[in-house]
Amino acid sequence: MTKWIRTAIMLLPLLFATGCSQISDLVQGVTGGSSSGEPEMLRQATIAGDWHVKQMEIEVEAGGEVAILLRLADGDQVDGYFYLEKGKDIDFAVSGDSLIYQSESADPEGSGKVGSDRFSFTASQAQGSTYSLTFRDSPETGASQATAVVFLEVIYPSSGSLFIPVDTQQPG
Repeated sequence: MTKWIRTAIMLLPLLFATGCSQISDLVQGVTGGSSSGEPEMLRQATIAGDWHVKQMEIEVEAGGEVAILLRLADGDQVDGYFYLEKGKDIDFAVSGDSLIYQSESADPEGSGKVGSDRFSFTASQAQGSTYSLTFRDSPETGASQATAVVFLEVIYPSSGSLFIPVDTQQPG
């Protein structure tokens, strides 16, 4: 009897692991791991139980924009950076209830677009509790339409949370 129970206990995790693997394969086909406009989580970690670090790759279609949302408490500090892996330049802004930070180009023409930047801000009650990190790829007139690929790292308190909005538009 005890031999049968031990065998069942050893096989139970195998059954769950196989089932989860099959579900994961089915969902992967439906959601598509890194389709355009859907950020792909590359790495995530918790530091000393107090901070979350998330690294992701974001595809921004020409003429499109992608927003990453952070829900923070008053006084929470956020630090991060991004750089373009593919593409020439991109618009980047951080906003709460109003604009907090916008990347500025070193280009004397002042296009406002950049290839990389580092940002840091402190959440305040005056700006609300939800903050948006927005990447916008607005191509120049006459420029070829290309997708930009951005690497983003964000460090924020473990009391906060990061959301990636779901695109509800139907293809067509």
